Amino acid sequence: MINARNLGPWSAAALAATVMTGAIGARPLEDAAPVKPITSRPVEHVAPSGPYMRSVEDPGRTVALEVASRTFVPADADGPTVVLVSVAHIAERELYGQLQAVLDANDIVLYESVMPAGARGAGGSTDTQRAGSTLAVMKFTAGALYQFKNREQRYAADLSELAEFAGRRDPRLAQWLASARTDGWGRRIAYEVGEGGRVFVLTSLGADHAVGGAGVDADIQVTSETKVNAEFQDDDQDNIQAELAKALGLAFQLDGIDYDRPNFRCSDMSMDQLQRAMKAEGLDMGPLEGTLGGSSLPGRIAVFFLRLMRTVDFFFDGVIADGMKVVLIELFSDNAFMEQSFRQFGDGFERVLIDQRNQIVIDDLSVILERERDVRSVAIFYGAAHMPDMAERLTDQLGYRPDAEQWFTAFEVDLDDSAMTPAQLQSLRRMIRQQLRMMSR
Repeated sequence: MINARNLGPWSAAALAATVMTGAIGARPLEDAAPVKPITSRPVEHVAPSGPYMRSVEDPGRTVALEVASRTFVPADADGPTVVLVSVAHIAERELYGQLQAVLDANDIVLYESVMPAGARGAGGSTDTQRAGSTLAVMKFTAGALYQFKNREQRYAADLSELAEFAGRRDPRLAQWLASARTDGWGRRIAYEVGEGGRVFVLTSLGADHAVGGAGVDADIQVTSETKVNAEFQDDDQDNIQAELAKALGLAFQLDGIDYDRPNFRCSDMSMDQLQRAMKAEGLDMGPLEGTLGGSSLPGRIAVFFLRLMRTVDFFFDGVIADGMKVVLIELFSDNAFMEQSFRQFGDGFERVLIDQRNQIVIDDLSVILERERDVRSVAIFYGAAHMPDMAERLTDQLGYRPDAEQWFTAFEVDLDDSAMTPAQLQSLRRMIRQQLRMMSR
């Protein structure tokens, strides 16, 4: 079991790795970044299991973290190209502008985002499964209605008003709400609001589509009195990823990428699926969720120190932020560190966070290949830690081969613009590498 009290040095590093390359949560959207030239180079041969994140140094001048975008083609030349677009969840805003252009050039984008329970829509192969998934999507919609009421002091007049509200806050939320408009039998879920916007009722008529009934035929209702998961109601929760980005003068991915695109499709687990998968592996998501979200005591402490760092760094001409960037560049470009990081949370952590979530993407891609024959290109937009395994699945299961690659700068430390000296930079890098060697023994 994961226990916040026994997080050792490697587990602290593992937490940092998860912040940088793990699942991303909700965040209000800002304007997408402008596009400007960044590192981009094709290669003649691409190894499907090669790294998707690396450090690049111009000795005495710059050290940078880069992420890769690799294009795969079907071995039999029949089918769409697939582009694995890796991303760092915090980076220079220019990176997100460049990646936005790559994504927008594809017919479909399958993106990473662990969704609230019910956000994948209702369905199932039996009436019992359809009833259960219907209740989940209705609770998901209720969570959005609670957020609306927190802002507007009333519930939405109809679900269209709710969708408009959601789209302004986070385009992904609007997409998920659209999937939650029908029940497990494909029928529209009814929404009624009363008492001047103070109460609401969501209703599905069950398997028989008739009022009343019992068992799977019974009406399913969620009201303004129904409790939903706290994950959806906590609208102003601090997020360590976003706070780390601010402390380093960088942008958070959800502030830099515009998800409001008709070709963008979420391809990931829902939170309840993730929790069940973790439980099956004997893992507890609670401490990690609270820390990353900033709601637990360790999370609140981390947020406090990140904010304090921003204030103190002002008096040191940014050298603290630059030093932290160097630390991250060294950590995230070290394959052994990334592998060891996942193991610190338990043997099953990587199987769930990487393997099982990646398989969902490959399964969604398989459906596209089978049913949407006119699609000529698909981008898979995930954290860099996912991509080596994703590439292997794409090659082994679907018969694709690598064809080309590009590298993009996520962020860098430029000594011409930094208070850090070349000697300090090299000393810090040597210290980090020495610590990494000691930890890997």
